[in-house]
Amino acid sequence: MSYQAVPLGTADGPKAPKPTILTIQVEKLRLISYFGFWGFVAFSVIVSKITVFPYMSCVIDGVDKFGADCTDLKRVFGFNNICINWDYAPSVQLTGMVYPIFEYSFLLYILLDYCQIKNDMLNGIFPAQKATLMKVLFWIKIVLVAWFRMIFICKVTDGPITIGALEIPAVVAHTLGFWGLQWGLVLVAFENVLYLTYRKQGMWCFSPESTVKLAYLYLTLLASLTALKFIWSASIFASGTPIIPNSVARYFDRGWMILAAVCPIFFALNGMKKDPPMVITIVNADVRK
Repeated sequence: MSYQAVPLGTADGPKAPKPTILTIQVEKLRLISYFGFWGFVAFSVIVSKITVFPYMSCVIDGVDKFGADCTDLKRVFGFNNICINWDYAPSVQLTGMVYPIFEYSFLLYILLDYCQIKNDMLNGIFPAQKATLMKVLFWIKIVLVAWFRMIFICKVTDGPITIGALEIPAVVAHTLGFWGLQWGLVLVAFENVLYLTYRKQGMWCFSPESTVKLAYLYLTLLASLTALKFIWSASIFASGTPIIPNSVARYFDRGWMILAAVCPIFFALNGMKKDPPMVITIVNADVRK
């Protein structure tokens, strides 16, 4: 991002406000947010290996277990993933301090991406008939992505959350935040694919036509894996028995992580090369005395 102050008016005439011009590459912001994501993941891995897992122990079926074998995630779902690295103190508190680098940059990306689409509507690049859909999706994405912070608020080690006669186990409340991010990323992908369809822009060595086909394939795979992960985890919470074997769900989890947290890095790199930068002009309404 770059900025400059542009003087308006002349020395002899009345001075108009000086606008501040911001030049932003929106996809670069997405790249920064994903680096922020993997950055806080790496941070949590280091912290948990030093301060958490060396001090964890349990007994499972009469056998002494240690470290990652004793996590709530493995107890409930049958296997671990990267989430275990920020599930326990002090890693959950320390990682929560680093996490906003991803959260704020990604929410800002969602905002600016929406502004980019609105501007393309005004210029006839994106169909204006979809304005209501884009507006609704924007607010849903903001809420779902923001909910991810609940993984640091509702810790798996907490007691049940009681709301009147309703009692929500801590691990369920913790997972709700992750569900929000999962579906939020699906909506981001849907919007990206829709935008790509109308811009008719190729990606890397692929033609625009091939790019659109691959984009819809990607969206289908991401949405399908997200739905399967949701159904699998929800079935465990509902009945205690997974509707999909944990041994299979483990691969769904890994596939989803590649699609949701690795592939967008390459999409952002392509967008940085081909998308025009966004120029934002800021002018205060009245000249301050």
